[in-house]
Amino acid sequence: MTILSGNLEYIQSTQIVWQIPSSPKAILFIAHGCYGRATFFWDKSENCAECVGLPEERTIVFHAITKGYAVIAISSTRECWGLKADKKEVLNILSSWIMKEGLQSLPVVALGSSSGGFFVSSSAEEYKFSSLVIMVSEGKFKGMQVKPDYPPTLFVHMAKDKRRASLIKDAVSLLESKGVEAAEVKCYQIPVTPQLFIRIPGMDVKTSYRIYYALRGSSILDRNSIMTKDGRSIDWMRHLKVRNAMPEAELRKWERHLQELLNVAYGYHEMTSSQANEIFEWFNRHLPLDETMLE
Repeated sequence: MTILSGNLEYIQSTQIVWQIPSSPKAILFIAHGCYGRATFFWDKSENCAECVGLPEERTIVFHAITKGYAVIAISSTRECWGLKADKKEVLNILSSWIMKEGLQSLPVVALGSSSGGFFVSSSAEEYKFSSLVIMVSEGKFKGMQVKPDYPPTLFVHMAKDKRRASLIKDAVSLLESKGVEAAEVKCYQIPVTPQLFIRIPGMDVKTSYRIYYALRGSSILDRNSIMTKDGRSIDWMRHLKVRNAMPEAELRKWERHLQELLNVAYGYHEMTSSQANEIFEWFNRHLPLDETMLE
């Protein structure tokens, strides 16, 4: 597994992590969801000892770097993004970082998940992003005077969350009524497989299989290995402990990683890399013509 080595910095106590590929063609700004951090998107390394490399976050960054995007993630002030608390400072940090790294000539796109989706949708009123991806969020458009030059916006969401799906459909209609290109991509539940947990950096095949069969031997998975309930409402940790799926110290170490993969499998509300191809096709398609270098 390729190690993603991000560069951790603190600017006026705000945490940022970034990575620039050789010959970047654009910049991707990422806003995490509630209780997330910029350090979730890169693997632990010499340049980022605080990084934890969650499977979905790091996969999105991997796609971005391999496709020529410089990536910067910035942590919110509190557990969730606050427009008053964060917007001005974060946009100033983003602009300052771009200037410091000499990337002023590159277009900037943004991806925000959940609370981060509200943040980037609102920030696009003030910051000229080439396009947006709003994940598991309907964005914050209520009370906003959307103009025709608002960035083209792709909503990536999980179909099982029917309430949010309805709100996203309304947001798409609103943007289109203002002359803004908008679209949606739906994600669905997936079976838990013996290989699923290998996506966690440092997880070996044998342990991934043990975790799977421990879950399979409980009511957490049905006969088709589909999650029976949201992983946030099931004490799956207890099942793994009882069945000695792995040493408890390791289990605690990977708890957040395992929770994320189970959330993705259930398909209700989680950052997901499952639609990474569609996400970067959207970004690529909306880069300024003289900057677009489609693969």
